Amino acid sequence: MKRLAFIVSTGRTGTGFLTRMINEGVPDAFSLHEPRPAFRRRLRAWMGRAPSAMEKLRFERTRKRFLKEGRGDLYVENNYQLFAAIPMIRAAFPQAKIIHVIRDGREVTTSFLNRYRYIRSDPITPADVRGDPAGQWWEGWTPVQKLAWYWVTVNRHIRAQEPELVVRFEDLFDDDRTALWDLLDFLEVGYEREVVRNLAQNRVNENKVAFFPPYDQWPTHWQGQFWEIAREAMTEFGYGLSDASGAPGPPDARRASDVPGR
Repeated sequence: MKRLAFIVSTGRTGTGFLTRMINEGVPDAFSLHEPRPAFRRRLRAWMGRAPSAMEKLRFERTRKRFLKEGRGDLYVENNYQLFAAIPMIRAAFPQAKIIHVIRDGREVTTSFLNRYRYIRSDPITPADVRGDPAGQWWEGWTPVQKLAWYWVTVNRHIRAQEPELVVRFEDLFDDDRTALWDLLDFLEVGYEREVVRNLAQNRVNENKVAFFPPYDQWPTHWQGQFWEIAREAMTEFGYGLSDASGAPGPPDARRASDVPGR
């Protein structure tokens, strides 16, 4: 029987690279990146309810087809849209492994700003999350605040589902690539280290033109808005005031007026 693994995240976490790495560097496995149906339009609904029987059936049928058509004995799907559907994955494929890739919230926010997330579109809002108090401030929040909330909400939601493996994006691309080897060993696949190492030199799906600056160039009030919402979760997930990213932490002084609605 073929094995399955699903990689979920907030998005902007290197899943395009992971798909390419598996397809080009792991002979006995294949990977798809957000294959159709990716269930993007179901995100908001699934944050508040379980997938329906028809949604589960559609998911199960399409993924069984992918398994049949793909090579090797391992199928890896990189699909951040499934972060709200982990129970459905496990119900359809009890043997599947769930892998959570997490990236520094400052980097995710900047990357999504450069794709106009929460400027042109809102993938989820507090109205989709039962009992979330952020709804009372939402309309007055900036895109930075909304993205900070999104980062916190999605990563905590995934963590609550107890994924089999948690990987930090930053560790995948550090000099010794330890997390990359750990991920491949977890998947129990054969691979050539030099081939994978060479693939890791080239990122996939990076923002080509950065309109919004990196975090360390944000105005102080933007930084304050981010940390006002994400400080606790950033610490929970290992991104404190001093971390491997080298990015500066929250500004020393923040004014309440810097965070509309708070």
